[in-house]
Amino acid sequence: SRWASLSTPRAPPGSVPLWRFCSGMAAAVAAASAVVGATVAATVASTLGPESRPRGAVVAVAAGAGGLGGFLLWRLTRSAARRGLEGALEVAAAEERALRLVDRIHACQPRRFEDVLDEASYCAEVERWVLELRGGPIHVPPALRLAARAAHLERGAVSSEGFGEGRQGYLSWRAKARRRQGERLEEILLAVGVERGLVARACALVGKELPIQDVDMQTMEDAACLIFLGHRLCQFQADKDDGTMADILQKTWRKMSPQAQAKAVVLDYTPRMLGCLLEGAAAAADLQASVAPMVAPRLPAATVTLLRDSCALVPQDKFGDEFYGRLFAEDENLREVFDVPAARPQNIPKVVRMLLDLLDSEQVPRFERVIHAMAALSRHFARFRTAHLAAIKKALVRSITDYAPSKEKKKISQAWEAFFYSVCAVSCPFLIMNDRLFESANSTASALPLPSGGTLAGNLASQGVALLEMCLRVSGLSQGGTAAPEEVLHRITEARDWLMDAVRDDVNAYCGLVSSFIAVTATPEEPSSANARVLQGGAVIAAAAGAAAEEAERRRWLRRSVEVPLYIAELSYGAAVACLQCRRQIKRSLQPEWVAGAKLMRTATEIALRNVSTNLLSIRGQGNSEALEKRFAKLRDTEPPWEDLCNFGIS
Repeated sequence: SRWASLSTPRAPPGSVPLWRFCSGMAAAVAAASAVVGATVAATVASTLGPESRPRGAVVAVAAGAGGLGGFLLWRLTRSAARRGLEGALEVAAAEERALRLVDRIHACQPRRFEDVLDEASYCAEVERWVLELRGGPIHVPPALRLAARAAHLERGAVSSEGFGEGRQGYLSWRAKARRRQGERLEEILLAVGVERGLVARACALVGKELPIQDVDMQTMEDAACLIFLGHRLCQFQADKDDGTMADILQKTWRKMSPQAQAKAVVLDYTPRMLGCLLEGAAAAADLQASVAPMVAPRLPAATVTLLRDSCALVPQDKFGDEFYGRLFAEDENLREVFDVPAARPQNIPKVVRMLLDLLDSEQVPRFERVIHAMAALSRHFARFRTAHLAAIKKALVRSITDYAPSKEKKKISQAWEAFFYSVCAVSCPFLIMNDRLFESANSTASALPLPSGGTLAGNLASQGVALLEMCLRVSGLSQGGTAAPEEVLHRITEARDWLMDAVRDDVNAYCGLVSSFIAVTATPEEPSSANARVLQGGAVIAAAAGAAAEEAERRRWLRRSVEVPLYIAELSYGAAVACLQCRRQIKRSLQPEWVAGAKLMRTATEIALRNVSTNLLSIRGQGNSEALEKRFAKLRDTEPPWEDLCNFGIS
């Protein structure tokens, strides 16, 4: 048996067995003892004078005594080695008897209707995962081997009836079943002669009585979680919604060690369960959005249909490899970013199909949560940054359009561009807000207009306000300086925080606007021709309502593209006006920084107002545009505070 062979001391190929090694060492010690005895006797004889020198017979006797001592030492050591070998063989034999008996008991147990695996198959899977997680049989302690083989020992012997419905009833039944499993395993192991200490630990592992900090207990928990994900998940999720499954997978993920999590991400999941796993893993790592994720644009029905149909044309077994081939041709450095188990080529078509399935209007909130989870996980674990998005967009669009009919390539490319910007509307605000300074410069220089000029204007405004705040605080702390009023400091601190939020909002607004404008919509002729000719009565009305909803979506993003930069300009103006009263308190050495801050705010305001002016033209006369126009006119007609803010003289 393999377990007996593991417990028996075995030598690697080309080496000698342990007992022969010990005997050889004992013989060497005996010979050395004889040599030492003779050497000592000879040395004594040579150092003494002729009258005191012992006879040759005495020297011979001393050498013989040394040899006799060595011989006795060899015999004792050899006997101890043999006794140790016999003890190890007896322990291995007892373990083997226990494992055979456990296997026979497994074979007699009926498979319960609700179980995906029978008892023997389940325990075989536990054993397989334990071996894989611990790096092979030689690294698995005997108690863990026994516990793995007996993980579900006679679990069905305890009926679930009488424990009540729901989770509490299930937990009560499971606790009793575990106690019985431990008792039964103890009975079996003691009956075949397994050592009591080993029995106690194996039973504690089966009964989950040890703390999760115990390495063997964690391995058992990892194996159970991996079996759930690999075998039971499809059956388990059938009657549960996505939110429930994401919560369950979050709890499962928290139970697992990082090593087991790395094994879990390469298991085979349906697109739906892959999305739930991404949500759960992000939540388990505390990477979920602290508030609701950014809003994604609702793509027109024609775009969604085109996306799904064109994706179906791509051979799914080639999709991942072709995508990565194009991606790495764009940027070889991305190999390191995507060198993670979750990013294997087989998962690429699953992720794309999962996202396409979530494009229906009622599913978009979950689309937003999944995208945020993907962005957070990829940034945290794979060092993914905003600058990488340009290469991904190019590789994705080309991987799809290569299989598109020639006449449809342009329209399909346009649809996937719109899809990509809808993804960016959720992911980019998170990524940009977490980019470091040099990463932000890299993303600005990439072949994708993210961050846009409006986003950078918001960032300029926040940095300008921060400079003014710094000057006020340092001047107040200086000798002879005057502290700024608390209400002023509070107002500019608040403005700085709001401006940073506006940066995130501007990224979202820009991506949503681009997506809604390049998305493919039904042409005006379509409702009365081709497919639409068969539509009658209510169907025609529904089509018209869909077109109206798509137009309303575009107007929504246009309005947002006005509101956000207008807000940036208003915050900059307000912070500047609040600081006017404190400008003469600024230390002379800090005046250049104060002027720099004011100029940053001025530049940001000019950029923001230019964007407002441009986008207002598109929504003028629609909905509530009048209120936005009044706010814009007020800022435009107000005397700019920038010159006064930089005037340090006495009026």
